[in-house]
Amino acid sequence: MIPPWPHGDPRTLAREIVAGARYRTAQQGPAPKSWIELAFDALRAWWNNLTDPLNHMLGNPAVSGLIGIVVLVAAVAFLIAVVAYFARPAVARLRARATQGDVSQALAAEGDARALRVQARAAAAAGRCRDAAALLWASALRALDERGAVRYDAARTPGEWRRVVSRPAFDAFARDAVVALFGDRGADAALVERMDASYDQVIA
Repeated sequence: MIPPWPHGDPRTLAREIVAGARYRTAQQGPAPKSWIELAFDALRAWWNNLTDPLNHMLGNPAVSGLIGIVVLVAAVAFLIAVVAYFARPAVARLRARATQGDVSQALAAEGDARALRVQARAAAAAGRCRDAAALLWASALRALDERGAVRYDAARTPGEWRRVVSRPAFDAFARDAVVALFGDRGADAALVERMDASYDQVIA
């Protein structure tokens, strides 16, 4: 004779085991979206907010989409213009620092004003017009210092140099240097030739 099951009704025990925590699985939710997906969702929502009213008014999805594209392009162009406007002063400051570095390096180079002018002509012959202009400017400043006319001061701007030297020939020379080193157009061969031609009058 088989002895009775000591743990009660087997079916009840089986239900209790199956209902236990070890048999429960956590509910799986959707995976978190990446930042790219979130960006596309935001763009899609913005696009729908823009084109849905147009669709209701015009009743033509193609025309509404075209208008939406025009608005989007205009918004991007406006944003680029704003960024460029506010970035221009920073770019100008960086360019000024780079130019000042060029002049400082030229002045720190070995040799006197004559040697710097020789280097400037070599740079011009090699097509490096901006380097040639920087070397001519540095050579003129060193020549003025060597001749005891004006003591060199690295902190002076071209405008301050013009006021200190106070010569028409130097004014024209300094204007060309500013165009070559700081201007958007930059230096070209004609400008470098003009600076070199007026050099002797500048340091006289």
